[in-house]
Amino acid sequence: YRYHPAGTLFLCVVDPGVGSQRRLLYAEAGGWRFLSPDNGLLSGAAARAERRTVWTITWRPGGLARSFHGRDLFAPIAAAIARGDFPEARLKRKPRLAMSFGADDLAEIIYVDHYGNAATGLRASGVSRRARLVVKGTWIVHARVFSEAPRGEVFWYENSIGLVEIAANSVSAAAKLGLAIGDPVAIAAAG
Repeated sequence: YRYHPAGTLFLCVVDPGVGSQRRLLYAEAGGWRFLSPDNGLLSGAAARAERRTVWTITWRPGGLARSFHGRDLFAPIAAAIARGDFPEARLKRKPRLAMSFGADDLAEIIYVDHYGNAATGLRASGVSRRARLVVKGTWIVHARVFSEAPRGEVFWYENSIGLVEIAANSVSAAAKLGLAIGDPVAIAAAG
């Protein structure tokens, strides 16, 4: 979101709880605006913002489909906000998010793609390029790009969204090290 101008409105619908009693949110955080389920999706942006205001969407349209809240609920609210018609009667101020993971980095594997690259919850900007990672007893050095590592060697790099990612040149790092979501990652000093 930070790559977009302040004031941008993001409609974020990653919603495995669709149709449940989970709350729906509109939030202004750090100059950006977000519509999202209250399932942790906005947690990082809200926790890192100096100023934030959160509202619960209380409005429910007639004919609300059980599994299309993005279309039936979020989109009409987003349209009203985008056209400058803040839907005050459809929102209720809320002091905090129900689900918050905080502003800290998450020192664990958060995603493994189909190539076997393992993204962590660590921002690369906070990790020295001389540091080594330790995952499942394996020490991992930094490489700027895949071609800097010998074929089959596991390394870490800064991925396209600024996170530390563990990869291997031409093989699956996840298969090679047995990595899975939730595995802890430690940062060791250069050595």
